[in-house]
Amino acid sequence: MDALDRVMKPKTKRAKRFLEKREPKLSENIKNALLIKGGNANTTVTQVLKDVNVLF
Repeated sequence: MDALDRVMKPKTKRAKRFLEKREPKLSENIKNALLIKGGNANTTVTQVLKDVNVLF
């Protein structure tokens, strides 16, 4: 709620909910990535993707 006081004061409950959803979180959501090798990828890219795949 401290972040809301600094930025702006909401006039409606709907605006308050919107601003609360937009404020920073203590722990962010986990993000995923999908890495796909294209048909025209060189050997360096292929090797990097193989190394990344081994790590996970």
